[in-house]
Amino acid sequence: MRIFCWNCRGLGSPEAVQGLVFLVQKLEPTIIFLSETRLFNFDFERLKFSLDMTGCFHVKSSPTCSGLLLLWNNNATLDLLSYSDRYIDSTITTTDDCFRFTGVYGYAETSMKHKTWELIDSLRRNSQLPWLIGGDLNDILSDSEK
Repeated sequence: MRIFCWNCRGLGSPEAVQGLVFLVQKLEPTIIFLSETRLFNFDFERLKFSLDMTGCFHVKSSPTCSGLLLLWNNNATLDLLSYSDRYIDSTITTTDDCFRFTGVYGYAETSMKHKTWELIDSLRRNSQLPWLIGGDLNDILSDSEK
């Protein structure tokens, strides 16, 4: 199983959607998590069909965050646990495994970065399943990671 996480920085242009379709066709992920979709009114069902996915959950763009999208195909069953404009938390079941996946879009502002880690710490308590966190945490440990 493959999980694809991408800070797409907007899906409003046909080129961005074409790029996403190309990557998904090449990588064949089971789960897709997109952050910064920057979409208010968008046909997510049409995008789900274009990407050959069976499930779709989106968090609309807001003044504090630019939108999140979680898609999955028929090789996985996804149960939504919770969400906000900063994360989507879910349980994923496949024929081989059951685990927790949380897609996160962290705070970009330096003065707010601690809130990303506080969010992750608060979510940690919600499940005892093996846990995978993906997305854009908007944080680095050192300049060498750039």
